[in-house]
Amino acid sequence: MERKTTWFILIFVTLLFLVACESNGETQTKEEKSSGIVTEQLNGEQKEESENKVDETNSTDIQLSGEVVNENGKIVVKGNSNLMEGTIVEIDWLDRPFSVRNPICLLCDKGAEVDQNGDFTFEIPTDLKDNGYVLVTIEVALGGLAQTDEVKAVYGEYGENFKGPFVYKYELLDEEYQKIFASLLVLPRREKTVYPIETPKREKVPQDYGSTNVWVETELTNDHHYFYVNGKSNLLEGTEMVASYFSSKEAAVAQNWVSSRANVVSDGSFSLQIPYDTITETGTMVITSKPQSSHLLQTKMNQTYGESFEKMSGEQVVPNEEGGNMIEIVLHPEPPIVNAPEDTSVTTDGEETKIQLPDDILFDHDQSVLKPDAQKTLNELITNLASLKEDTVIQINGHTDNTGDDQYNLTLSEKRAKSVETYIRQSGKVDHIKMSTAGYGETMPLALNNSEEGKAKNRRVEIVINPKY
Repeated sequence: MERKTTWFILIFVTLLFLVACESNGETQTKEEKSSGIVTEQLNGEQKEESENKVDETNSTDIQLSGEVVNENGKIVVKGNSNLMEGTIVEIDWLDRPFSVRNPICLLCDKGAEVDQNGDFTFEIPTDLKDNGYVLVTIEVALGGLAQTDEVKAVYGEYGENFKGPFVYKYELLDEEYQKIFASLLVLPRREKTVYPIETPKREKVPQDYGSTNVWVETELTNDHHYFYVNGKSNLLEGTEMVASYFSSKEAAVAQNWVSSRANVVSDGSFSLQIPYDTITETGTMVITSKPQSSHLLQTKMNQTYGESFEKMSGEQVVPNEEGGNMIEIVLHPEPPIVNAPEDTSVTTDGEETKIQLPDDILFDHDQSVLKPDAQKTLNELITNLASLKEDTVIQINGHTDNTGDDQYNLTLSEKRAKSVETYIRQSGKVDHIKMSTAGYGETMPLALNNSEEGKAKNRRVEIVINPKY
């Protein structure tokens, strides 16, 4: 009996052991499976997060910011972007920015590589302190050989994946490309200036964009140096607009003999900046676009408008002397409140009017006593000033070039301004006008002092009517 009981106990314990082992195995299997699911979920989340990060880094909706820093002609471009690492950004600096846009250095290295944070920096190797306005351009193009296969894989062989307000279309060997582009006007002779890289504003594309029945709307403003034309149209992107200011309808040559140029952007808008010397009563601004102009998408232009613009119509479309049609817009800038005497110039900025009298028609070299011949010019000026309304404010400023001692130039400019004021007051015809004088020496040049022509422009007496400051 005792032996049977013992065997029964052994069998029972063995069964319990086997059940426990099986249960433990099932529990362990469940834990391992559960652990595997969690690990897989974590890996999946990490993978998704990683993929999202790559997508953000390699976004095709391109954003640019940063600044261009000028310090006495030394210019540094500091850019921020979401461009992928390794993208080559080309920086260029161009002379005569409103017209021919000449590269100042053809053989200079102009490439900057984007780092892992999307940043790029480029120091222009040319000392530009003796230049006037310089156009600094920032460009990412896929048409050349500089970009890597990885970059082209993201943005496309033709840049076709680029998106955003910095995207511009252009043509290369009859193929259409897209590029990232930004530009800034820099005046290098200033001591230190920071120019921000700003996102261009784009309006809604006109419903009839690309129609052969074209229209162009313009807004004209000016300051003492430039006319500004802001235009809207339904013209194709890349259409070149050319502008010139003529002293009269009969004038054969524009004041600035090289015309100003700009291309229409993706929303049909364009901006022109036109230098001028003097505003006249009969002056006209003429804006044209011809089939032979430098259009950025010539193939598309030919298909849409015809090779001679023969398919083009609209109120501003006129016959072209070279055959076919052309666009022509004629604007009439508001004339100044006074006319400039012969051999002088007059400019405006809102209600402020400036009359520039070159020193050589008023004074002998290094002198502050008026020449006898100056009387004719000043008498004509007095006649114009006499017609101004009562209590008009006039500031008479003397200016010199940078030749000689600073203090001597300042004193000379003060004496010359005073001589002109004395002569005008002695006429007795301008007693209703409030006049004052100031001398600025060489501190406010109109042009660079690196040529005789520039120095001649800077040696002047300036009559400012309704001064802003």
